[in-house]
Amino acid sequence: MFQGSIVALVTPFQKGKIDEKSLQNLVSWHCNEGTQGIVVGGSTGEGNLLNQQERNHIFSIIKETANKRIPIIVSCGSPSTEEAVHMALEAKRLGADGILATTPFYVKPSQLGLYQHFSQINKSVDIPMIIYSNPGRAVVEVSVDLLLKLSELENVVGLKDSTDDMSRPSVMRSRLKKKISLLCGDDPFTSAYLAQGGDGSISVAGNVVPKLCRQLIDAWRGKNMIDFVTLTQKMTELCQSLFLETNPCPVKYALSAMGKIQNELRLPLLPIASSTEEKVNKALKGLGVI
Repeated sequence: MFQGSIVALVTPFQKGKIDEKSLQNLVSWHCNEGTQGIVVGGSTGEGNLLNQQERNHIFSIIKETANKRIPIIVSCGSPSTEEAVHMALEAKRLGADGILATTPFYVKPSQLGLYQHFSQINKSVDIPMIIYSNPGRAVVEVSVDLLLKLSELENVVGLKDSTDDMSRPSVMRSRLKKKISLLCGDDPFTSAYLAQGGDGSISVAGNVVPKLCRQLIDAWRGKNMIDFVTLTQKMTELCQSLFLETNPCPVKYALSAMGKIQNELRLPLLPIASSTEEKVNKALKGLGVI
């Protein structure tokens, strides 16, 4: 199963193109800092602003650079089930270790429609699948009852959960018949999610402080509550600042302030306001990363 500290990796650009060198450097850095998995082409990676050729190219660079040191998970997000299946097939063809199957956005399917969407992917592609519930972006969410039903599908191995209901992991854990990974999708809630039965996170903050994110989860697993609380408090300001504006705008600014990438986004995303920059800078300085 996928668990621990997984990063939803940004996509670095330079003059509108994929910044290959920066991407290679980021992947090497994550491997060395203890990151336990990379998600390619998610919302943090501006996946919906990339074409399929670009997504494949990014995956190839990451796969070659990682060189089997950590698993690579490809985001497959589309309002169209047919397109999501195509993306999953491409991920399988390229050699991904798993896929992140995102709730269809904009079309607002019913819970039955969601079940058929994910079950069609499961039936079409033999690859480990993490279900991604993000009602903030997709409007609809994967309910606990639906997740329990989806967990019975052969390829479903986990859930990325971007909700603010911290009772969900405890409820799901008590009712699941099959062991799957429950992964927090929102950094400000990671510690609470772990405490309710979570297995790790797919993190935005992991782009900036991968070692601290790994240490946080290791502290929880090792029942080291002093370090767990200390690390939670240490990262709180950063986690909050990275969501003051639409992700990935703040985290790309943070990485540019650290000298790791250019602060370049694709429209309709825009750079963050100066007031947000000040708050991100304050958090970064507090952690000693700039």
